[in-house]
Amino acid sequence: MKKFKKSMAGFLSVTILSLSAVTAFAANTEDFKIVNDMGQITEIKAVNDRLNGVEQSYFNSFTGKVKKITDSESVKGSKFILVENEEGVEANIIISANTYIINNADIAVGSVVTGFYEANAPMIMIYPAQYNAEVVMADNQDQNVKVDVFNKDLVSEDNSLKLNISDDTEIILQDGKAFEGDLANRKLVVLYDVSTKSIPAQTNPSKIVVLFEKAVAPIYNLTPEETAALTGNVSTLDIVVNNKKIEAPSAYANDQGTVMVPLRAIAEALGYDVTWNGDIQSVTVGNGISLTIGKDNYIYMKTAPIQLGTAPTVINEKTFVPLSFFQEVARVSNAQVSQSQITIDNIVIDDGEMKK
Repeated sequence: MKKFKKSMAGFLSVTILSLSAVTAFAANTEDFKIVNDMGQITEIKAVNDRLNGVEQSYFNSFTGKVKKITDSESVKGSKFILVENEEGVEANIIISANTYIINNADIAVGSVVTGFYEANAPMIMIYPAQYNAEVVMADNQDQNVKVDVFNKDLVSEDNSLKLNISDDTEIILQDGKAFEGDLANRKLVVLYDVSTKSIPAQTNPSKIVVLFEKAVAPIYNLTPEETAALTGNVSTLDIVVNNKKIEAPSAYANDQGTVMVPLRAIAEALGYDVTWNGDIQSVTVGNGISLTIGKDNYIYMKTAPIQLGTAPTVINEKTFVPLSFFQEVARVSNAQVSQSQITIDNIVIDDGEMKK
């Protein structure tokens, strides 16, 4: 049987999953402890948008026994893990080079795995369902696990768990390096033993893993001051699209701390046609995305307008949009700021396979 481990080589580095020949082992599902496991599906449907006023985890999850592991033909290092849950429902958990695998657990046919995926991510309507996992847990984990975004009070987005950090809490990045920054408004993998019976429950976690970057973008409700502090002088950063540096006007942070990036250069590097209508000061991107200068209303495929908190603007005859535009409106998989560059990656699902 083949199985693989997650290995991380450095901060925001691209990793490759390795294969090794081993014997698969049976899993004991009774030892599996998932806090607020919302992913046991009984029908295949699109991921629902959050309802106003309803507390919901940033992540859903799906747990099942591995039936088959298949390498992706299109994306190097990615795998399709076909699993079946206790109700007999199948799903493909897609593990990419950026997926964090808790405790570097081995995954083989017969393992029981849980894939945590973004609750509001677009999902194609096929069977079995396919979930792009940001975090995966496999087999017989001794601790409780919570994967969510936590606010300034370190309460999870679904209000089910509050973290009380102690000197004994290990806080690291995905690559195992120590993390000393602010945990607020970041995606966290929390491992803990016991919690109170209060609402929310409280715990002293034994370990916290800070998932790489996406959690620092403005769409995660950071204050302008926090955003500005995290991004610094973004005008000096390279813009990298699908792993290639592009020639583009410099990004900037506006007075509210929102990172603004050049629309045309990035969109065209992603493969979109961009059309400017000077009469109405609007831009069309591809076949279904549009925006109007000065209006915080972004249109995706004739759906309700999306507000990002910042309207597009024109500087030196170039249109700039919030960096979050590319994830929230254009639906690319990744748009983030690191210490060295602005990165936009586009991995989509097409006919059951991931393609860049």
